[in-house]
Amino acid sequence: MTATALGWANLSAPELFAMAANETSRRHVIETLSSMQADPNWTPVIVGMVQSGKLETRTLLSWLAAELKPATYLEVGVRRGFSMAVVARESPGVSIYGFDRWLSNYAGSENPGPQFVESELRRLGYTGRAKFISGNSHKTLRSFFGNPERRWWQLGKAAPRDADQPASFDLMLIDGDHSLLGAYQDLMDTLPHLAPGGVMVFDDVAVSPDDVDPEAQRKEAGPDPHGWGNLLGVWKAATGKFPELTTFEFLDNTPGVAVAIRRAE
Repeated sequence: MTATALGWANLSAPELFAMAANETSRRHVIETLSSMQADPNWTPVIVGMVQSGKLETRTLLSWLAAELKPATYLEVGVRRGFSMAVVARESPGVSIYGFDRWLSNYAGSENPGPQFVESELRRLGYTGRAKFISGNSHKTLRSFFGNPERRWWQLGKAAPRDADQPASFDLMLIDGDHSLLGAYQDLMDTLPHLAPGGVMVFDDVAVSPDDVDPEAQRKEAGPDPHGWGNLLGVWKAATGKFPELTTFEFLDNTPGVAVAIRRAE
């Protein structure tokens, strides 16, 4: 897994994202989502983007999971489990850790909860261990990892809180709190726990002002005391604190997505 990811670090962003949007990955995403209980609001949107050939977050995750075959996967912002399902399809035995508040009527759709998501995964052939941590990620991530200030080179100095709890992860998706301060905290709580050669995906870095209500966008962004401006600015500020990362951003179509690879030092 490490050698594959480190090889990607030598690619340009257009090369990397063109590889991720290949026909096989797109087909696997469509097949996976078509086998799940549909979300009337979002399933057609996601499938439509994938069918059009545009890079969509699930397509990227499908490709990453097929390439990496991760042993561990962490996701912040689970909802109906679409992203989790495409990872599990490519790596059926992966250990999954999902963090969500399970807010009702989130983004205009039902948010049916962890038992529903796990049942969907099992129905699709998932054989690994899935653990769901419910609550505000700004509290649950810190509780999960223990000391959030430890960096990757310190992780080996203390055992994880639970014997079966990973100290680092091969693949992560951060797609939870979309406020600027909240997203930054999620990134800072998880980036230190990205495994060598591991990959983090961060969603929604290219939201166009033309696609949303500007007032609603400002409300969701919340305070911006550091002048980040948007989630792309948050991503760059957070990843800039970790010199061992190589980062890529895809901004060609909304909602956009960013990737970080942790190089071995």
